Amino acid sequence: MSTLQKSGKYYKWSWDVSLGGEYDSWGSSTYSMEIDSDLYAIRQVEVYENGNVLFYDKSHLSDDYGMLCDKRLDDNNIEEFEISKAEFEEVWQTKKPINQ
Repeated sequence: MSTLQKSGKYYKWSWDVSLGGEYDSWGSSTYSMEIDSDLYAIRQVEVYENGNVLFYDKSHLSDDYGMLCDKRLDDNNIEEFEISKAEFEEVWQTKKPINQ
């Protein structure tokens, strides 16, 4: 069992591709996720270049903008993106989402 599977963790990475379509003007984004011990997203924050912020969690799974990641993550590919719980919580507590 990997260390990631023993406890939940937090990750952050940049996505250099815009959403496309009517949201193309939002620009690129930074994703932050809280991942459970089974490697599924619990909470997700998307912060876009234009300042828009989207939040997803178990109480708000999806909307017209997107959705909480529903794929199991591969712990071999995300370790380099790990952040602290405090860094994730700072974003979660200080950003104002446009979708909630």
